[in-house]
Amino acid sequence: MSDTVRQIKDRLNIIDIVAPYVELHKAGKNFKGKSPFSAEKTPSFYVSPDRGMYYCFSTSQGGDIFNFIEAMEGVDFKGALKILAEKAGVELVAEDPKKRSERDKMYSLLEATTIFYSEYLEKDREAVSYLEQRGVNKETILKWRIGYAPGPPNHGWRETKEHLNKLGYVNDEILKAGLIKTTDVGKDPFDVFRDRIVFPMAEPSGQTVAFSGRILHPDDKSPKYVNSPETLLYKKSELLYGYDKAKTGIRNLDFSLIVEGQFDVVMCHQAGYHNTVAVSGTALTLHHVQLLERLSDKVVLALDADRAGINAMKKGATLLLGRGLDVKIAELPIGMDPADLIKINKSDFRRVVGKSVHVIEFLLHVIRREIDDDRSFKLKVREEVLPFVLLLPSRIDQEHFVSRVAKFINSTTEAVRYELDHLREKSAIEKSQGHAEQESTIHANKTTKEVNGEDIVSRLLLFLSASALVVEDELCKKINGELKNVSEISELKKPSDSELAGTVFTLEQQFAELPKQAILSEITAKLNQLKTNLIRTRLAEYRGILADPENSQDEKRFTEALKSISNYEEMLREPAYSPETFLD
Repeated sequence: MSDTVRQIKDRLNIIDIVAPYVELHKAGKNFKGKSPFSAEKTPSFYVSPDRGMYYCFSTSQGGDIFNFIEAMEGVDFKGALKILAEKAGVELVAEDPKKRSERDKMYSLLEATTIFYSEYLEKDREAVSYLEQRGVNKETILKWRIGYAPGPPNHGWRETKEHLNKLGYVNDEILKAGLIKTTDVGKDPFDVFRDRIVFPMAEPSGQTVAFSGRILHPDDKSPKYVNSPETLLYKKSELLYGYDKAKTGIRNLDFSLIVEGQFDVVMCHQAGYHNTVAVSGTALTLHHVQLLERLSDKVVLALDADRAGINAMKKGATLLLGRGLDVKIAELPIGMDPADLIKINKSDFRRVVGKSVHVIEFLLHVIRREIDDDRSFKLKVREEVLPFVLLLPSRIDQEHFVSRVAKFINSTTEAVRYELDHLREKSAIEKSQGHAEQESTIHANKTTKEVNGEDIVSRLLLFLSASALVVEDELCKKINGELKNVSEISELKKPSDSELAGTVFTLEQQFAELPKQAILSEITAKLNQLKTNLIRTRLAEYRGILADPENSQDEKRFTEALKSISNYEEMLREPAYSPETFLD
């Protein structure tokens, strides 16, 4: 553990780090609360202030304060280190620029580009005027670092590239960051973003990783919007535009507002909806949903009311409902998006959001609006609405909408319930088939691991490492000492933080109900099993060396193998560990 990490852990209490995200209650010497990673009803999230550990049994993840911040804020270890160092008042020593990784260099390049676009916006009156016409004020421009990427007709094709070259960045670095395109052999690469209002897209920590640009002077050849290609830093399936600025708003308002475009996001924030985000260049993904559900289990979709918008809404709602979230729809006037509505009258937009209805209610109204024939309408409801009822996690909620659907289509609850049961049975069959295939794969993988002995060793090491943390200090030192001696027999891969945390909380409950002698018997049995397993593995390796004809010609290697075999055979004859080993 580095000195910086140790200082941060010494200064910060894990309860203080977790409490802003999770409502915790005392549970013995630990704390307990509902998982921030899933929409659960029964608390399964444990925090140990003594050990500085947490574990979520519903999602099987855990670790220390760094793991927690990485998971909650969507940052890597460096990002978590920066956040926690600031909280702890620990100064991070600046890194030598010459030793910066490729990722760090790309972050630096993108930051320089963001500054360039921002400064260029101030020089271009047309770009500023366009933003003013869209209703974007100066404060919002600065907050969101909106810029202008110069290009034809008023500027050249390589303005951004040439600026970055002057700063010392080479073309290969700029290309990898997704800012230039290569062309015919012999010709200079040119800018990806030309003559565009540019929105920097940031990861959860707030660092720019990509851009989205809206053309300022439209023409027949250029698309309206251009987004950065995927890079080392940018994965469109993982990034939600505005999430870095919306995290606090989502927690405070207790719902996420999802819109379609960058203008919609910045205008919603400008109107006071600081919980607004948008997907960029892709449909809503599981990773997006996991980011949102950490902060609230409620979502409002405010997408365009055209057919494309409704289809996007249905796909997103399917994913959201499947994760147990409450999904409502803010129905916008036909032909208008949130940015347009806010510009005209933000009070109208607030009324639209305030009147948002459950996705099932919304679909019923949309289908009724589109289909006049009663029979066709009812069949369409069965086809498009009932699958959403089935996704609701609560049977009580399902029954509510059974009654609502029956009334809306002028049918009986029995008829609707019959159709729902039919869908449920069909879904159960499909799931069972999928589970059978998954179990087969898991069994095959498990069998392979057990043949190699890797799984056995991993499980034994995990149990013993966790046991050492659960027992009292003096016993812990003795177990760790013996474990170190055993581990030296062979190079062992340490358990992950998450595995260790989960096993610690599990053993803590089990050991609480056992006498000390029984605990020691279990630990010594596992330690003996691990030692024997590792010794036999090493013996097999050295006997393999002796059996190889090529090694018989290498006298030194042959002699070393014989000596090692003798040593390991002697270790096998050593007395086994007993509970008394740890009671001296």
